[in-house]
Amino acid sequence: MLPLKALLRLYRAHPWLLLMSLAGLTLGVTLVVAIELLNHSARTNFVAARSQLAGEANYRLAPQGGLDEQIYVRLARSQPALDAMPELHAWLKDEQGRSFQLLGMDLFNPGPLRRLFGATADNGPDFSLTREDSVWLAAPEARRLDWQPGQSRTFVLGDEGQRPLILTLAGTFEPGAIPMERLLVTDIGLAQSLLGKAGRLDRIIFKASETQAQALQAALRTDFPDQPLWLEPISPALDASQLGDALALNLTALSLLAMAVGLFLVFNAQRFVQSVRRPLLAQLIILGMAPRRVLGWLMLELALLASIGTLLGLLLGSLLALALMGQLTQALADLYGPNPIDLLRLSPASLGKALVLGLAGTLAANLPGWWQLLRQSPLALREGNSRPPAHPWQRRGLAIAILLLCALCLWRPDTGLGGALFVAGGWLLAMALILPDALRSLLGRLRARGPLTARLGVAETLYHLDRTAIAVMALQLAIAAAIGIGVMVSSFRSSVEIWLGQRLAADLYVTAPKGVAGSRGALDEQTLTAILAAPDVSAASRRAVLPARWQGQPIEWAQMDFIPELKAAYPLLAGRWPAAPDEVLASEPLTVRLGVQVGQRLEVTSEGGPRAFTVTGVYQDYGSDKGQILHAFEGGAVQSLALFSPDPEGLGDRLRSQFGEQVNLLPAPAIHAAALRVFDQTFVVTELLKLLILGIAFVGIGSAFMVLGLARRGELQTLQSLGIGPRHCRRLLVWQGAGLGLLTALLALPVGYGLAWVLIEVVNPRAFGWRLAFEAAPLHAVTALLLAPVCGALASWYAARRVV
Repeated sequence: MLPLKALLRLYRAHPWLLLMSLAGLTLGVTLVVAIELLNHSARTNFVAARSQLAGEANYRLAPQGGLDEQIYVRLARSQPALDAMPELHAWLKDEQGRSFQLLGMDLFNPGPLRRLFGATADNGPDFSLTREDSVWLAAPEARRLDWQPGQSRTFVLGDEGQRPLILTLAGTFEPGAIPMERLLVTDIGLAQSLLGKAGRLDRIIFKASETQAQALQAALRTDFPDQPLWLEPISPALDASQLGDALALNLTALSLLAMAVGLFLVFNAQRFVQSVRRPLLAQLIILGMAPRRVLGWLMLELALLASIGTLLGLLLGSLLALALMGQLTQALADLYGPNPIDLLRLSPASLGKALVLGLAGTLAANLPGWWQLLRQSPLALREGNSRPPAHPWQRRGLAIAILLLCALCLWRPDTGLGGALFVAGGWLLAMALILPDALRSLLGRLRARGPLTARLGVAETLYHLDRTAIAVMALQLAIAAAIGIGVMVSSFRSSVEIWLGQRLAADLYVTAPKGVAGSRGALDEQTLTAILAAPDVSAASRRAVLPARWQGQPIEWAQMDFIPELKAAYPLLAGRWPAAPDEVLASEPLTVRLGVQVGQRLEVTSEGGPRAFTVTGVYQDYGSDKGQILHAFEGGAVQSLALFSPDPEGLGDRLRSQFGEQVNLLPAPAIHAAALRVFDQTFVVTELLKLLILGIAFVGIGSAFMVLGLARRGELQTLQSLGIGPRHCRRLLVWQGAGLGLLTALLALPVGYGLAWVLIEVVNPRAFGWRLAFEAAPLHAVTALLLAPVCGALASWYAARRVV
């Protein structure tokens, strides 16, 4: 252990080296862990909430607007062996604003939901229907909520919070294999009374083999020929795979960027350690220790540092994820409806991934440099230059190779999303590798200009550029990423805002209250007729969006009345408007992601069975990344109305007084504002993490200046002996830090805008199928130009106080 003690003695003399090594790695691992846990928790919570409603079922019958309970009765009588369960579902909120699910089911024959209950289900839980407001709750959840049997609590029904609902906890039961967080269970008959849905069901779920499902579908068509009943597969995990794809992609990219910045800082600290340790390493080799054995002790030292930094990162990352979980849950709730489960779930796979990244990344980044150093003779090692090796041609060659691979991925669209992400990451890395050459050229031009103090500062910065290069590269990575992601989000928001301005052409929109599990509800025929007959409605368009599949891929089948007033809201990117019943428009994501073209024939499967359509045109759409076809309205359930009126406010007041809670009335400006509010909420977490990455980079710059100050103590003492006082030396270091930060920010601007172009023109089309209008968003560039020199000056000022 004596060699290890000798190696670690350096950190006792220079604690800033230890802090710099640990800070970069810890902060990088922190963001990786936080984002991995957030993504894992969001998907796991989504699957758990949907599994509560599905259990072991793998098929469901859930038509828009629900179905009559007699359909279930006839199916159960005609097929006694059918493993099925009727359900009613509603979203509730308690007085603290927490979301709950209310599930109405057959408590005495749970069928596919038998896994909701634990071993006591065989003995029969006490489901005594003594009160009309009775609900049951899993025992652990009741204890967590401090809700005792016999106690009543007040909830509000639906998202609007208009209708209070008083529920009494009749009893508890032991949960089974499926999580039971915030799930209130009651009998289907009681649920019909509580929800005002007498004789109605939201859906029927089935546990059936593929053969049984085909026979059941045939029976539905035979027994109910007048009703479009479509048996669809249930896959909560598949639904969760598309949960917040844009947000998850941004968060994952930010976590990997943070890890890269952290490893840059560790590498920078170890490069300085190499230059300081040359005499010690030479002495160990002269005393008879083989270079491979020295390398083994260095590996042990790096492993210790990486373990400490990674473990700290795991702890801080878990705490950060806990702090951000509420923001992420709210963002996903705005996009996909409420989710009653908002727990942070620790994932061994996520923690293991971060652990491997921290340990392997640290060793891979530093061991080659140590081995190259130990290959020298002891004399050359002891008397060699204490400046870290630069290897400019290796760095330039690597940058050129990365840029060539990026060009290949751009040229070959079949490389897909993986190729697009490689282009984004490769562009940042290649530009960071080129940065030292660009700075050296720029500083060389400035060296002969200005007063003596300025020329001295430029010369000093240029001379020590090899020591600060890695930290400056990390700073450029962070600034460029912040600019690129900021410009992309601003362009996305601007495109969505323009699209909303076009799409929301009507004066007033009428929708039905939400259906099961947050699905779209349907307007009843009487309400629809009364609204369309209103004298101050000058024009109206009916609309419905139905689930469908094309070539096994889920898409949306939208239907609307093609009235002249609304055609301007759908500007075509190609083709013409449909003129025949079998013609449709295709959304841009459908054409980009799935390769649909104008003139192509599509075989689409929906609730009504298979249909064949011809695509006549393409329209822009940001409402669904699955892809959508737009068809003339053929009849059936109407989910929403777009109304045109000379007096929209008066029309809204009259409809509100006439129908009350039966319909939702939304003016176009209100929808526009709500949509942008949801957009901004969605990317709040991204903005917070972007600031954290910038913080990591500035910590690196501060640490680099501290290390540089330690290395320059001799030079600073020489300057003081020549008559330059400590105050002037500190001022020189501050100006050097500010100047280096400003130059780095200036050189990061084209890199950031290049990244924004890649994200907008390459990543977004390949990932989501939509194209965005590029917006320069100069505020991000101005912010970088202001913050970089200020933070550089503050970092160097703090370092100067410690070393001068």
